[in-house]
Amino acid sequence: MEPKFTIHERYSESEFVRFNRALLFNVWHLKKTIIISNIALLIMIVTSFIAHNNMFAVGLLFFMAVFNWYIFIGTDQKAARAYRKNKSVQDQEFVFYFHENQYESQSSDGSSSSVPYSTLHKIIETPTNIYIMHAPTVGTIIQKANCPDSFIGFIRDIKSRYKI
Repeated sequence: MEPKFTIHERYSESEFVRFNRALLFNVWHLKKTIIISNIALLIMIVTSFIAHNNMFAVGLLFFMAVFNWYIFIGTDQKAARAYRKNKSVQDQEFVFYFHENQYESQSSDGSSSSVPYSTLHKIIETPTNIYIMHAPTVGTIIQKANCPDSFIGFIRDIKSRYKI
């Protein structure tokens, strides 16, 4: 059976980091946690300054800076390190064949798989990528730049048809 779409991909470190960030914000709801934590810290800092407890307020400011650095930069660094350790995706070329009820993948090392859409966990769409999630933390990266325009509509239709 002839595929509706054939897409060629090569995962880079930056795409892997972007995938990790999308998971943190879309699956693990990190955005809400960051906002709530920062608001709580700001309230504590202002309260400390009002109570003339400046050393505690400065300590909280330092903690807030470290917390935000860790969330935004530290997690990206960990994802980049994980990519560098995972030799199975480095320098691999992937070809994805999208059919009506499933998609198939083949990598340049000779491995292949077939995944029915009905078994997918979720499909996440960002401005630059589509992440086809097999499980909460395992997925396929598809760069929109490598796709024909009609593919986006096809994926959205799959997402609504299978409620994923």
